[in-house]
Amino acid sequence: MAAIKYPDPRLRDLLARFDEDSEQHGEIVPLEDLKREIWQYGKRRCDVEASRDNLKYYLGFAFEVNGGLDLDSLALTGLLSVPWAALQGRLQGPNSRQETFVEAIRRALEVPNLRDWCLAQGTWLQWRRLEGIYRQEIDDFRQSDAFHRKGWRSKIISRSQHYLIGEIHRILGKSKPSLATRGEAYDYIAAAGGNPRFWQAPPAPEPWWGS
Repeated sequence: MAAIKYPDPRLRDLLARFDEDSEQHGEIVPLEDLKREIWQYGKRRCDVEASRDNLKYYLGFAFEVNGGLDLDSLALTGLLSVPWAALQGRLQGPNSRQETFVEAIRRALEVPNLRDWCLAQGTWLQWRRLEGIYRQEIDDFRQSDAFHRKGWRSKIISRSQHYLIGEIHRILGKSKPSLATRGEAYDYIAAAGGNPRFWQAPPAPEPWWGS
């Protein structure tokens, strides 16, 4: 019987990061994250190759392996919209040549005024994206067979409709209507302007680098 070959001891520090337990098992114990990836594969929208969810999911890996998961996503969204020529001056520092790009981004977002602008810009960009998705979903539903199919209007109010009615009540200060069916709730929400989140766009910040 061949003897178990343990990993080169010079790699022990590296293998320790992967929960290596070669003394007991003679093998590398998979990371919990990796095991979860394996067992969940095919069950998520991001597993559809070349889909938008798939592209967004794997793009996130670039930040994970480079230690960038602590970056504020809204601030980063705004920062990435800044022209490179304007951003270069903000990214330069005494040790900028030794910094990784993620480290430079983190340092730039520590500048209060720049961070505030990036958060406002990121909020505005994300609102525009979500508002477009929301409007498209409404149009798709109104043109779908489900919308014209008999019976859906008589069903009980859905959880999402309850939420939107509560938001309309909270924002407009109106008394909550007594609605019994999904159709009545749909008409009420539509008459009020739909999801309050998309009634008014957040202000877009003025570019600080000039036109």
